[in-house]
Order: sequence, then structure tokens, then C-alpha cells
Amino acid sequence: MPRWNPWITAALICGLLSGCTADGQADKQASGAANEPMEPQEQAKSGQQVSGGESSIQTYFVQNGDHPEQAITGLINDAKSTLDVAIYSLNYDPIVDAIAGAAGRGVRVRLITDQEHAEGKEKQQDALKQIMKAGVPVKVSSHKGKMHLKMLIADGKSVEAGSFNYLKSSVKENDDVALIIHDAAVVRTFEDTFNRMWDDKDRYQNYESR
Repeated sequence: MPRWNPWITAALICGLLSGCTADGQADKQASGAANEPMEPQEQAKSGQQVSGGESSIQTYFVQNGDHPEQAITGLINDAKSTLDVAIYSLNYDPIVDAIAGAAGRGVRVRLITDQEHAEGKEKQQDALKQIMKAGVPVKVSSHKGKMHLKMLIADGKSVEAGSFNYLKSSVKENDDVALIIHDAAVVRTFEDTFNRMWDDKDRYQNYESR
């Protein structure tokens, strides 16, 4: 079985999220695999796909018409056992509905968000109320600085990350990108990070809706 080259993962994530390059190797790999079959839950258009062995990455750029919100909603709707979400800002109804719906069908869902947004944005408060009503525990940052992550881990198998907040403006107006990554080592890193945050009582506290 071919082995997934971790250089591809590192180069793509680095280039797309941080703007750095790796001598064009990621671009060469991406252009060579752009027409690979997509994962079953990926019904949205994908700008690029890289795959190797049992690993793959899909990239979704809003301004390319790739519709990351559809890919994210599909990933949530396909979750069978666990769903961990750390998101700076959320109020986009289809994604909020999907998160609440996952909890309603028995998926163990946890959510972390930014305290300032949770307490200062009315639409985000409404979204959190809906999610918590479905039985989802929510934590907010209590440390100095923002909880600025945008990431989702589904079933310990897939990760969504990027610059894309779960907002209507992200869907319609912003220059944003979301990556959906299927790679065991990458997913494990995200899971470990989320669990560390969730268990950190000094930097994160339980959210009580208003």
C-alpha cells in the first residue's frame, strides 16, 4: 500500500494557512491529483484534492465557488460517534442546525468558542442556546487573547480547519478557505490539542447561556 508523504500535508497546511511555500512541491502534488475521487461526504465542489494511500486533503475557497459550508455540513451530518468543534464565531443556521442535529442523533458533541463573541454577539448567543438545548456542553476562553481557532474533528477520522468561521458573511462575502483532512497523524494532533484545551480549567470555563 502506498504511504502518505507527511511533507505534502505539512506543505499544504503551511501554504494555505500561513502563506509560506515549499519550493512548489505541494503545488506539483496538488495539480497531479486534482481529479482524484472525493470522499463520500464531500458533495460540495472542491478546488483541489491531494491523496495518497488512505490520506487525502480537500481545499475549499469561498471566492472560487467551492462552498466550504456544504462540505462542513456534510462532514457533521456524516458523524457517527464524536464531534469536537473549536470555532471563533458561529451563527450560520445550516451549520448550527447540523451541530444540534448531530447531538440529537446520539453523537457526542463538544464545542469551544471565544468568550467575547459568546457574550457580546446576540446571534452567536442564539446559536449557542440552540446547540446547548440539544445537550451539547460548551466552553469559552477565559485567558487573555482570543480563542481564534476554526476547527472540527469528526469521529476521530477527519478534520476541518482553515480561516472559515461559521457565519453567513464567511459563506457569501469573505476571502476564506477550509481544508478537510483525512490523515490519521494529523487528526491525532488536532484531537490531542482539543482535549488539552477542554481539560484546561485555567484557560477555559463552562459557558452559561444568557
